[in-house]
Amino acid sequence: MTTVWIVLALVSAAWLVARLVVALRRDGLGSSTPPASHADWSDMTSGLPSHPYRSA
Repeated sequence: MTTVWIVLALVSAAWLVARLVVALRRDGLGSSTPPASHADWSDMTSGLPSHPYRSA
């Protein structure tokens, strides 16, 4: 009888893993690039003076 419970547990674990794989593939995890959260650093600093605190 113990063998039946072990087999049942293995089958249910395999079913859960298969459902997780299907859910992650439908979600598109890892298949698309994330949106950019901000501009590149070079774009943000291009208009700044080279010595901001130097007085003439």
